[in-house]
Amino acid sequence: MMRRLTWLEFAIDLENQNFENYIEFMEENIIKEQSQLEKSYEEYIKNYPPEDHDQIFEYMYEDRFYNIREVFPKIMRTSALISQYAYLEKTLNTISKACERIYNLSISPEDIRHNGVKKYLFYLHRVVGLNINDTEILWQKIYAYNQIRNRFVHSPEEKYTAKEKATFDQKVRGLSFEQNLVKPNIFKLKSIEKEINSDFLELLTQALKIVSDEIKKKDKGLGQQ
Repeated sequence: MMRRLTWLEFAIDLENQNFENYIEFMEENIIKEQSQLEKSYEEYIKNYPPEDHDQIFEYMYEDRFYNIREVFPKIMRTSALISQYAYLEKTLNTISKACERIYNLSISPEDIRHNGVKKYLFYLHRVVGLNINDTEILWQKIYAYNQIRNRFVHSPEEKYTAKEKATFDQKVRGLSFEQNLVKPNIFKLKSIEKEINSDFLELLTQALKIVSDEIKKKDKGLGQQ
């Protein structure tokens, strides 16, 4: 027997699939562009002796390879993560407002002093009464993704402390850091790999399923009263 989806589950499943498709499409195009550039370079240098290849690469291809391998993937992957986190916040906001209306609550999400995801989780737990413990590792990982997302938005070129690096190494996938040789407590974000978005999408999916399941439990309980 097929499971019936609520309107909330249907909307979440649809948008999650959109993000999954987009991430796959983005990564395929990153590989495609890199492959095409490599073929272009190999085809071009065939007309020149090997001793000229390094000079050709330096003057004609080095910047293009750097952009294709480093700059463009970093921009696309950070943009995808920022979009995913915005979607999570927007969805939790929508759910919170729907709960306020459906359960006729006297407190609204706007009355909560926290910001972003923390605001809505606090509201859903303390005001709506859902069994959500934001100290669990799932939510702590999501908060860590929020920290790196904020860095991408507000201060992408700032250096990272050893403490920040340790947090991100533990809770965020796909980040690679480079240590400052003069100041060993300072690190630079070297690269952002594809795992950052696939991992966050998995966390996002789990988080919204927890909220959706808790709402169904609450509705079932109210229906039995």
